[in-house]
Amino acid sequence: MSTKNATGASGQAGSNSNLDSLMKSLQAPDSILEPTIVDTIGIFLNSGGSPLQLVNTLPSSYVGVPEMCNLMSGWAREFDIDPVEVMQEALKEQLMDRFDPESVDKQFMMSGSETPHFLKTMIQHPFWRSVIYELSEKHQKCQLLNYAIQSISDAGYQGEIASVATASTFVKVFSGVLLDSLDKLREEDDVGLLDRLPDLVCNLRNSTVADSFPWRRYADETMLFKTYQLHRAYSSNDPPSAYFLRDPDFFEIMLSSIFVPSFKGGIVKQDHKDKYLWLMAYAAGVHENDDMTTDTTEVQQTYEALNLLDDTLSKRTAGTDLTPILHNLLIAIETPVASMALMYWIKFVIMETSYIESYFRSHEVPVPLLLIEEMAYKHSLQQTAVFATLVDFFEAPLELNPEIMMTYRKSILDRMIYLMQLNYVMPVLDYIRMRASKMDQSLSMHFVKRVLELVHGPYSRKFVEGIGQMIQEIVEVIKKTDAETVVRTWIDEVVSQPIEIDIQTTPPAPGASATQEVSSSLTEAGLSAIQDLKRRLDEPRK
Repeated sequence: MSTKNATGASGQAGSNSNLDSLMKSLQAPDSILEPTIVDTIGIFLNSGGSPLQLVNTLPSSYVGVPEMCNLMSGWAREFDIDPVEVMQEALKEQLMDRFDPESVDKQFMMSGSETPHFLKTMIQHPFWRSVIYELSEKHQKCQLLNYAIQSISDAGYQGEIASVATASTFVKVFSGVLLDSLDKLREEDDVGLLDRLPDLVCNLRNSTVADSFPWRRYADETMLFKTYQLHRAYSSNDPPSAYFLRDPDFFEIMLSSIFVPSFKGGIVKQDHKDKYLWLMAYAAGVHENDDMTTDTTEVQQTYEALNLLDDTLSKRTAGTDLTPILHNLLIAIETPVASMALMYWIKFVIMETSYIESYFRSHEVPVPLLLIEEMAYKHSLQQTAVFATLVDFFEAPLELNPEIMMTYRKSILDRMIYLMQLNYVMPVLDYIRMRASKMDQSLSMHFVKRVLELVHGPYSRKFVEGIGQMIQEIVEVIKKTDAETVVRTWIDEVVSQPIEIDIQTTPPAPGASATQEVSSSLTEAGLSAIQDLKRRLDEPRK
């Protein structure tokens, strides 16, 4: 008797559990629109569910999402917006937020080895392939998405998935992409080959599969093969134009592989290094005349400069004191390509070693920063690269106490200000102005004071607006320091002198003098802001 009761209770509990599960599915939004709703209703009633419950539940769970979508599509058409694109983007956003890799993997494993029908359909449409790519980047361990990437590759879309990081984790997919790239290279002429091959090598070096030794070796051999072929071509009696060597990415790869110890592709072997250095020297040192003849007189001295720099740095442990080799480093800076090579090395030293923590003293300017400053002075074309490097230094987190870190950043700011003295003004000012809200106010004040101490009028409109905006944000701090005198002097100078219009952006009207145009600009755009600054300075300190 007790066994029978237990069995009956268990069966009743199972029936109730099934009903509860069915009721939850019926209460889901728009459940009445589900393709399997008829089957679900039948199971619910056969399991003891009440028809009255159905009548109450289905209408109350109706939301009408399809009708809302139709309404939104109609509105989009009214504004000449593609409703399909709108819906696709909305759907993609929902998928990105709601996608559950564990749940879909569980369903995928239960479905067996056959490709799900929905996946076959999705692979045929560009939109759904793009969704799969984005999801795979976000959920790199999801088995369904990895299977989808493999299926996309099998379907012939290797060129499309070349930029997907997860694609390189599958040798078969990676091989397909690689073969597709090689097929395209096979169709190129010599010029196209020189243009496309560096990208292939870079992608090989940076891919996940390339972290394994065979792929890394293949990338190295590809680069070496290219370098041997180039060396043979350019050292012949009838060399091709040096134009084909002067690709910025190619230069960066070559110089980094020689001079940067942390370069991903590894340091070049000594027996290959001479060819690398000679090619760099040829690209940088040869001059092509109008009559199509070439002047190679500077190639040898450029090669010797690169060799001296390599010899100097290879004998020095990165992160140690640079004073003993300073003379050789200054010699290297005289040669533009050696200067760039040294810049790559210095960036490595500052960003990836403990040099600053070990050698920075608050009363001295770090030697690497002085070298960077010298590069900007010697080679105006390198000022953009110098500024980008200084930005990286300024934003890099270092293990210094706050006071020393502040002094170090002021030292970097001073190098940026020196760039402004070399006429590299607006990129520096724009960066500091945009960065000011995230900087300590003492750094902003240091920048403003030093700049205003060094510059003199007439000033461009952009300069006045940029500096004026920075002063507005720190005016209360300025009033408490000796920077107030410098700022007041600058304001008086701006008000009393006409602003020089930037001719490239606002040329004078035909027949009008620059002074007339300038006076109008100052009155309408700048004078009010400058006078407001003066008024704020005159107010009592808070």
